[in-house]
Amino acid sequence: MQRLALFDLDNTLVDRSEAFRRWAVEFCADHGLSEEALAWLITTDQNGSVPRDWFFGEVTDRFGLAPGDTMWGQYRRRMPELVTCPEEVLGALTLLRDDGWTVAIVTNGQADNQLGKIRRTGLDRCVDAWAISGQVGIRKPAREIFEVAARGCGLDLRGGGWAIGDSPVLDVEGGRAAGLATLWVSRGKDWPATLAPPDRTVTDVLAAVQVLRDEDTGR
Repeated sequence: MQRLALFDLDNTLVDRSEAFRRWAVEFCADHGLSEEALAWLITTDQNGSVPRDWFFGEVTDRFGLAPGDTMWGQYRRRMPELVTCPEEVLGALTLLRDDGWTVAIVTNGQADNQLGKIRRTGLDRCVDAWAISGQVGIRKPAREIFEVAARGCGLDLRGGGWAIGDSPVLDVEGGRAAGLATLWVSRGKDWPATLAPPDRTVTDVLAAVQVLRDEDTGR
């Protein structure tokens, strides 16, 4: 198997949930909304799994604010400023590449928002390529977006590799369908009983990188 690692971005490499919570706090403060409204925003967001146009349509309807597309644009500008990637994660990716691995990011989302996160956190200096659904017109779990990421690294999925992420469907099921070994970042959650399990499970991305390094040395 070739040394190819395709990482998810949100809630795998970066803490998207905390960034959204901070955005929601600011949003409520700016519009004079209550703690109940904050809880509603976080619940309705569903960890970013729902389409943003739908989400901001719901926000508009509930609070009677500016049109959803205006809020969506403000959100896309602000989220990259709020998201963080720990130095330990950047360092782990650098070590992985030093070991001879090729590393890419495969993420769903708008190009400006996701690319802003990649660049502002310094991830652009720690990976070889990225495939963003809003940029390439393909969304996970489709095999083709994993192919785009591999080609961006000068590789082919026929050589195998690993898909790493926190979504059982988008990252694990999608990676498996693309012919990749799968590494689920559980973040303390239980695996859905209705799905075939991943090849490996870890609690966070640092442990995921260690699995790859150990697999490479046969430990």
